[in-house]
Amino acid sequence: MSDVFVPYGGLHLAVVAVCAVLIATIAFVGRRLHGSTAEPHVRKALAAFALCFWIAYNVWWNWGGIDLFISLPLQPCDLAGLVAPLTLLSQRRWLRATLYFWAFAFTVQAFIQPTLTAGPGLLTFWAFWTAHVLVMACAAYDVTVLGFRPGWGDFNRAVVVSVVYLLLILPVNGWLGSNYGFVGNPPPGRKIPPLVEAFGPWPERVAVMAGLAFLGFLLLLAPWLWTARQRQTAARRP
Repeated sequence: MSDVFVPYGGLHLAVVAVCAVLIATIAFVGRRLHGSTAEPHVRKALAAFALCFWIAYNVWWNWGGIDLFISLPLQPCDLAGLVAPLTLLSQRRWLRATLYFWAFAFTVQAFIQPTLTAGPGLLTFWAFWTAHVLVMACAAYDVTVLGFRPGWGDFNRAVVVSVVYLLLILPVNGWLGSNYGFVGNPPPGRKIPPLVEAFGPWPERVAVMAGLAFLGFLLLLAPWLWTARQRQTAARRP
């Protein structure tokens, strides 16, 4: 097997298709068991596996020593990997809101424009896709099985969490010279994803990315607002 992964090729398409099937299968099983005594066990098993994987992945990633530039679990997808199982276990509203908006706005980008370079011949390849599948699977489970329906309050919660993350990660990036959240200003020689670089120089690109994230959250909220309004309209009809 190849040790190199090249985005937007046949392998990329095949991997995304397999990941989509896995996510849909988990949601389908949960839906079929919804209302039964078995469903909570499936949910807890998914959460436990996601939590154990998150811990094992971060221990393995840093086993040979911590590179503060890339090794800390401070990317949004890293944090979402912890939020995801906690959401299924606790069902706290702010966790559900954060998981929904972060998964479908941020984590999905890993499938569209992965920063991965390791091919299937390396463990990094499998760990990368597993981590992102688990986040998306938990988010899809919360929506399709547990019935999470975001509203303006959830939008506000996700925005607050995102702003707090941004305000905390900016000084961390400045201190370490890192690029967590892709909002840092790394030193020359450190690679920046092409799309991030296309948003312009730092710090202007931070404002652009924040604006796009806000717009993305609105787009993710819009279908649920429309659905709620349609139901209210139907309920008022004689």
